[in-house]
Amino acid sequence: MKAKKLLTLALAAVIAVASVVSVSAATLTDADPNGETEVKAHITGEDPEGQVSYIITIPDVIDFEELSRPSSTEDPDYKDVAYSVEATKVENLDSTEKQIVVYVRDEHATVDGNDEYGQKFWISNKANSAIKFDYHVYNVPQVTASSVEIDRTNMANVSGYELTSFTEQGQKMDGVLRIDQAQLAAYQLAQIVGEYSGHMVFFSQIEDI
Repeated sequence: MKAKKLLTLALAAVIAVASVVSVSAATLTDADPNGETEVKAHITGEDPEGQVSYIITIPDVIDFEELSRPSSTEDPDYKDVAYSVEATKVENLDSTEKQIVVYVRDEHATVDGNDEYGQKFWISNKANSAIKFDYHVYNVPQVTASSVEIDRTNMANVSGYELTSFTEQGQKMDGVLRIDQAQLAAYQLAQIVGEYSGHMVFFSQIEDI
């Protein structure tokens, strides 16, 4: 499983370097010896020394590898694959008041979920996107009878389902993606051979605890 450093955010705005602005000239004459010039300055409301910055490392690729078509759709046939999300950099965060919350959703998911994809997570056949299979996302390192997938409820936030949160550098969340291979039994093998892929979209932001 490859990883990439993707999500980075500064709480405070970066101070922009002021661009050179040409100034129009006024004149004083014997007919009008008076004039005035506006003197201007700007002070930002943010302290760059205290700004919060972070890097969350997310998986680059999560691979279920070879899926197997069972003979029946009746009985679950689960295949799990592990993934992790880690706070590899956290600076100037008041961990008593703030946290970095990470959300995730399928690339097609919307809050209303009115299209064919709804709010589930999917992998689709690269040659025929109409053939697709859903999978579930867990934020625990091992799925047990008491584990609940994050996508069990409706996705009420446009950013996605809340996956985890971090307050300190080095914190890590180990999770599992699970696909039920019983879905494959609804098709003839010749219909579904090929490569499958989909995308999880991650988002992070600083929130109050």
